[in-house]
Amino acid sequence: MAKAWEIRGLFGNEFAMEQAVEELKKHKGFEWAVLDRRNLSVKFVERDAETEGSVKRAIEMCHGYVEHEGPPGQYDRIKQKEQDRKRKKDEEKRKRREKR
Repeated sequence: MAKAWEIRGLFGNEFAMEQAVEELKKHKGFEWAVLDRRNLSVKFVERDAETEGSVKRAIEMCHGYVEHEGPPGQYDRIKQKEQDRKRKKDEEKRKRREKR
């Protein structure tokens, strides 16, 4: 359990995320970054079940949810594959329409 780890949180609004950030400031053992208006990334140098639990609770207490848990960068790769698949599907649809 000594690998780097990342938790991504998604919130319904900016105020909820700000509350979560304030709660996360009270704890140590990780770095957090605001990705955009509703997304938050928390990175751990070493995986620690207790710290992970406190981060998850802070996100859920502030009316957010844990969107992804995994090694850093895995979420971005998954999203990129999903976008590529969707783009390819749309291109195939467009080509079929043009043939008509």
